[in-house]
Amino acid sequence: MSLINRMLRDLSSRQPAAGNVMSGIELPGATAPARSNVAGKLGALLVLVVVFTVGLWFVFGPKAVKVPQPRQAPPGAMVVTEPGLEQTGQTPPVEAADVAPSGDAARLQMDTQLSSAPAAPAPAQEATPPPPPAAAASKPRKRSKPATAMVETQPKASATDPPKAAGLYAEARRALERGDERTAETLLMDALALDPRLHGAREQLGTLRVSQGRLDEAEATARAGLDLEPAWVGYRRLAARIELSRGQPARAIEVLERNAPAVDADPEYHALLASAFQRVGRHEEAARGYQALARQQPYQSAWWAGYGLSRDALGDAAGALAAYARARQLGDLDPRVLEHINQRSLALQQPAG
Repeated sequence: MSLINRMLRDLSSRQPAAGNVMSGIELPGATAPARSNVAGKLGALLVLVVVFTVGLWFVFGPKAVKVPQPRQAPPGAMVVTEPGLEQTGQTPPVEAADVAPSGDAARLQMDTQLSSAPAAPAPAQEATPPPPPAAAASKPRKRSKPATAMVETQPKASATDPPKAAGLYAEARRALERGDERTAETLLMDALALDPRLHGAREQLGTLRVSQGRLDEAEATARAGLDLEPAWVGYRRLAARIELSRGQPARAIEVLERNAPAVDADPEYHALLASAFQRVGRHEEAARGYQALARQQPYQSAWWAGYGLSRDALGDAAGALAAYARARQLGDLDPRVLEHINQRSLALQQPAG
C-alpha cells in the first residue's frame, strides 16, 4: 500500500499549483497537459489497483469451497455406491429406491425374495460344508429352469384320437382286401395306439396273426383286449380261433359255449362253435349249428358243406348228398373242401355191395 501512496503523491506534485499565472493559458507551439489525459491515467491506475488487490485476495485469502451434501436416503433404503466415488466427489451415491439392483447383488436379492422355504440341511455324511453366504454373494448363482422347461423335457403321453384311429382301421381293412398284410398290421397297430378301445381293430390284428401262425402274439392281443373289455364277444371269437389253430377244439368250445349270442346277431361266432363240435365228433350239435346258419344265410356254400359233412358222419346219406349238391351249386368253396365232398358224393352214390 505504501507504493500506491507514493505514486499518488508524485502525481499530485506534478499538477499546477493554485494561483499560478501560467495555469489555464495555452501558449502557441506548446502543448498543455489535458485534463482528460490525467483522468484517464487515474482511471487506469484505479483498475490496476483493483486487479492487483483481487489477485492478492485469490492468492492469500481463505478458500471457501462448497461441497455438495448428499441426499439423505429414507430409513431402511439400501444405498448403492460405486467404489472410489466417495474419494473423488464426482458422483453422489444413488438410492436403491431410484434404480433397480443389477449384477450379483440383484441375483442375490431375487433369490432371497423368491425362496419360499429355507434350504434343506446337508446330509451328515457329507464332508464338504455348504459355502458361506459371502461366497454365495460373490459368485453368480445359476438360475434353475422354470417348471415349464422341466415339463418340456419329460416324454409326452400320446393323445387319443378316435376319429383318426377309425380312419386308420378303414385303411387297414382295404389293405387286407388287396392282400397287403404287412401294411394292414402297421395300420392296425397305429390305430390302437390312438384308440386302445377300438376293439374291432384289435380283433382284426389278432386274427391276422393267427392266419400267419403267430399264435403267441395273437394270444397276447386277445388277452390285452379282454383286460380292457371282458364282455367283448370278438375277443372270445379270437381266443377260439387260437385254440382251434393249436388243435384244442375242446378248449374252443369252453370259450364259446358260455353266453353265446343269437345266430342272426353273430353268425361267425356260431360257425366257429359248429366247427369245434365237428372236430370233437359232436356231429348232432354241429349239424344243428350249420343248419341254423344255412337258414340265416342260405347262399353261403360253406354252411351247406359243413352241414353235409356232419350228416355224412351221422350216416344220413340222403341228407349229406343234398347238402353237398347245394354247396357245389353255390360255389366259392375251398378247393380241399370241394375235393372232399366230391369224393364223398361218389362214395355215397355207389350201391351198397
